[in-house]
Amino acid sequence: MNDYPVTHELGRIDVVTLVDTPALSRDIDLEVDAVQEAWPAFEGAFDSLQGRRMMGLVYGGNAVYRLASVRLDRDRENALGLDEATIPGGDYLRLRLRGEAPEVYGQISDAFDVLFAFANHDAERPHIESYRREGEVDCLVPITSQR
Repeated sequence: MNDYPVTHELGRIDVVTLVDTPALSRDIDLEVDAVQEAWPAFEGAFDSLQGRRMMGLVYGGNAVYRLASVRLDRDRENALGLDEATIPGGDYLRLRLRGEAPEVYGQISDAFDVLFAFANHDAERPHIESYRREGEVDCLVPITSQR
């Protein structure tokens, strides 16, 4: 296993540890057009994006893309009828992309290629796009434990 952080032209690669996190989600087919079409409708359904952490989870081998928002206190009732999900915790390799939107989003696929080249990949958990703010995305690939 490499020592981290590692510097790459796309950004710095670190190991981060996430905890299991409750989320509201909707699954769609893993097709670029479907994903791009689904995000505005998913985000627009919420009362506000204030305080939300939006993520896309990709489950290997089953062609499913899960649009997810970390569950907030104000989501108690789940009035939107979204699926209940858990964003899996554990160790992940993270590459944080920063740049101008929408160009930075075009680097996501390349970032995952880089991470998978470094990763001792844990295929049981999804890889994750975590949208931090406009123009900033964390790309996360699950790895076997660092401990």
